[in-house]
Amino acid sequence: MEGRKKILLRELKPPNKADEGKDIEWLCESFNLSTNRDTDKSAYRVFKVLLEASLEGEPITSTKISEKLGVTRGTVLFHLQKFSRSGLIVRAPGRTYVLRSSSMEDTIDDIMRDTMQIFEKMRKVAADIDKEFGLERRW
Repeated sequence: MEGRKKILLRELKPPNKADEGKDIEWLCESFNLSTNRDTDKSAYRVFKVLLEASLEGEPITSTKISEKLGVTRGTVLFHLQKFSRSGLIVRAPGRTYVLRSSSMEDTIDDIMRDTMQIFEKMRKVAADIDKEFGLERRW
């Protein structure tokens, strides 16, 4: 996946018991997609609607999400942009949005591969820097 991504991760304790709502909320918080200013939990609510639509195989528009939740389209677009930058969703044909992969687990696996590719590039540059400064591994 090419493009500019911004993945911010927070290490949080997962919910004690499987609970759809709490699990989705935890995932949003782990990806740093919700903020303290999000008092109505719109990030979580937008993501839940998007997840439901995606798992039914139906991409969804920002307008449809807005209507379903009773929030402004601007709020929905704000969250969709954050989800997209984090790699969780992709834009589908017809100005619709869908989960990046066929399941949440596959989506997380894809994001993990993306981050590993980024770290591999960084590691190669770091090795060059170490070589230039004489800091090669000594052990």
